[in-house]
Amino acid sequence: MNDRVFIRFYIIRRLIKHDIKANYRDTKEKEGKMKKILVALILVFTLLTSACTSTDMQNDSSEDAEALFFSVMFNNREETPYRSDWKILEEYKKLKNVTLDIKPMNDENYNNAIALALESGNIPDIILKCWPNEIESYAASGILLPFSDYEDQMPNYRSFIEKNSLEDELDKLRMKNGKYYILPGYKRKIQVQQWIYRKDVFDNNNLAIPATYDQLYDDLLILKSKYPESTPLTACWGGAHLFAMMGAGYGIPAGWNGNRYYNEVEDIWQFSPTSSNYKEMIMFLNKCYENGILDSQIFTQDENTFLEKLQDGRAFATVTWISSGFSNWNQKLIENGHANGEWQAFAVPESTVGIRALPAVSVFRKGLVVPARVINETYFEDLLKFLDWAVYSEEGMTLTSWGIEGLSYENTEAGKKFLLDIITTKNIQGTIDLSKEYGFNLIFNLNEDAEFEDAKKPDEISEFLKKSQERKELLELSPELKLNSQEAEMIRIIEEKLNTYAAEMQVKFIKGERDIEKEWDMYISECDERGYKSLEEIWNNAWE
Repeated sequence: MNDRVFIRFYIIRRLIKHDIKANYRDTKEKEGKMKKILVALILVFTLLTSACTSTDMQNDSSEDAEALFFSVMFNNREETPYRSDWKILEEYKKLKNVTLDIKPMNDENYNNAIALALESGNIPDIILKCWPNEIESYAASGILLPFSDYEDQMPNYRSFIEKNSLEDELDKLRMKNGKYYILPGYKRKIQVQQWIYRKDVFDNNNLAIPATYDQLYDDLLILKSKYPESTPLTACWGGAHLFAMMGAGYGIPAGWNGNRYYNEVEDIWQFSPTSSNYKEMIMFLNKCYENGILDSQIFTQDENTFLEKLQDGRAFATVTWISSGFSNWNQKLIENGHANGEWQAFAVPESTVGIRALPAVSVFRKGLVVPARVINETYFEDLLKFLDWAVYSEEGMTLTSWGIEGLSYENTEAGKKFLLDIITTKNIQGTIDLSKEYGFNLIFNLNEDAEFEDAKKPDEISEFLKKSQERKELLELSPELKLNSQEAEMIRIIEEKLNTYAAEMQVKFIKGERDIEKEWDMYISECDERGYKSLEEIWNNAWE
């Protein structure tokens, strides 16, 4: 007997029992009716069983399965805004009978949205785009699901980890109790965040590619004098991306790379915003700001404003992801009157302290978390099965990235290939944006599909990244620091006030509202008052 037959038999039996209880309670007639009904039931069951062909037995029972609904917190980007009619959502429903209740949150403030959701207790079933250091304290408090306890229910996940030899990477996510609370995605160890510059502007003014920060400063100062309305060095996200990239040149984490610095020479952990190299970085940025090189709107402008400056000719240098190349930006420059406008990547320059480096690359790409409350939900096992399929199965990963065969790609002897109407950096004449129109490569794209990523890269970008790897420009990753629940909570409490103060002073030092030379000692003292030494003590005790 297959599952479908059993379910039908079970439903009929329950209905008949209910009818009996309702209409024939405590009567002799009930017994007679019961016998007749049971005979009828046996006949119905026999007919159902005999009616099932071998084809019925092999068919997927999803059409009879209960529909599943999962709420999902999603980082919504302006250039690919959420749409309820995305093809990928239809496909999840068609293939797995799963309807996703998407809760779009502004990508620019997504970290805050995650924190608010976790602290409110009103947590969606799935929170996308999470990072291990951001969820440590919440995991320690017990509000997140320990995925490590349920590996046996996720066979695709286990196969993926084993196939890619990621066991050691997975161990890095474990807390002191041996468990991990984030479902991880992985990528290759290639740094696609790079420095870029306006090649045409530098060439027209006989300026060489900057090899050092000082040369970059001098060149941009020349360009500022020639183009007074320009914003030579710009960035967005409050400068967090630029500071993270520059921090590597000073050997420290900065910007969105955090503040926990491992001093390998002394084998200790330090709060990077109180380090001497941090001071050197801020002094350089202050010099750029005061001389009109650093965009005065860097701390407040949104991504659209940032992109406008790259495309209308006001910006001459910045940092960004280069995987997709610059054809769209270059085309916009031409449309805006810059006939030979051309953005191009250049090798990371040497900082003012003599370090030439890009931020370390973890093979961890991004992850998702699930609240612990789902253990008590009737759909718990179904949720795990769906995530296992959507994120780690070959079918799920292909759907997430490439999309649907015949709609967005085709299989050829040479591998997968985008259809001609799909816009890519190699086919800017296409008419369909894979993400904007269909929702592909946005939701459960935790893991990098190497074939997909390489298919999108222009040849010159692939060549540049190959040379970047050959130059060995990457910093080494810091070792893993495992914290227990008490330590994580103490760190969270200290960082609430300390990080806010350090970030505020960073802006004031860069803008010259506070004198970093004269007030550095005062700043260090205030950081001490707010607990930075206690923070370091917790880190180093955990390290021991």
